[in-house]
Amino acid sequence: MAAQEEDGSSECSVPPCLSSIMSYAEYSTPHHQTRFSAEFFNTITLADVEGLFQNDVLPHVLPLDSVTKWNLDRTVPSAIAEIVVAAGEEIPCYHDLRPIFEILEKAFYDEGMSSVCLQIGKQQILRYHFSKLRLIVNYNNHEYNLLVAKRLLDRVHDSNLLSPNLIAELKLNRFAEPLAGFKVTETPLYTLGSLLDERWVLEDVLNARAEFLYFRRAWRGRFTWFYLLDCRPLFRHLQNLYR
Repeated sequence: MAAQEEDGSSECSVPPCLSSIMSYAEYSTPHHQTRFSAEFFNTITLADVEGLFQNDVLPHVLPLDSVTKWNLDRTVPSAIAEIVVAAGEEIPCYHDLRPIFEILEKAFYDEGMSSVCLQIGKQQILRYHFSKLRLIVNYNNHEYNLLVAKRLLDRVHDSNLLSPNLIAELKLNRFAEPLAGFKVTETPLYTLGSLLDERWVLEDVLNARAEFLYFRRAWRGRFTWFYLLDCRPLFRHLQNLYR
């Protein structure tokens, strides 16, 4: 299956001993500075998330079964479009890629496979580097998380729950960092967005306050400066929202 190429792009045949030069993990892992790499999602802030939406750089996940055919190939992709996810690019959903990932590592070691050619719909043919497949899966995994984080910021802005200075401080927090004060579990910051539109939100916030209390009791006597956040203004605000 041939792959569509940009003008000026070039490809080279994969060396027979590629798997002896690097491992599958090394070959298939995107550069840490690449957008939508694992490191990208671990380091971006809520302000960065807001910028992704404002600048319209997020890709669009295609519906299930958009990939009609695929096959592996020994060609090492070199065109940028075959290695990174472009702004606004249409990408396959995770479930369409699962059969590929099931055989990818074995095919790399046993047959020297280095890329995958996908047919999208009836005519579009694309070639992906293995590392781009990882980027696509990473985005699929975080698509909803990015959305709820953006909705959380929108609600904070619209509700006047926090002052402008506190909103600016909130945006400096990393998108996936654990919520401060949760002793038992490491709950990512973006999960706060899942509280939106829930009728039982007051109960969930109360549970969060209980976690703060647990944390304070567990560390009592170690830090004299530790204090428990006063959630009463937040409760009053939420009660007004859901009356």
